[in-house]
Amino acid sequence: MPLCLRFVDLKKAFDVRMLHDIVLITPNIEQAEQMLAKFDNACGKIGLRLNLKKTMFMQNGLVPYAPSALNGRNISECSSYVYLGRS
Repeated sequence: MPLCLRFVDLKKAFDVRMLHDIVLITPNIEQAEQMLAKFDNACGKIGLRLNLKKTMFMQNGLVPYAPSALNGRNISECSSYVYLGRS
């Protein structure tokens, strides 16, 4: 079963000004792009912007390769990441 983050009210969910690492997990690249666009939109409403130079995507071997983009800008792919100090 895929894990999905959903925010009803981003301001009430947590203080996003203190976030450094966010992981979105979806079953396919299309849902990932939609979720990232919604997250970017929610951040924009409170004056925050995603840094697309630091934004990356990773996919496992269960899905076919597909490049990812947000607002027409390509997102880099990575093969591993460190989340909250853990690999």
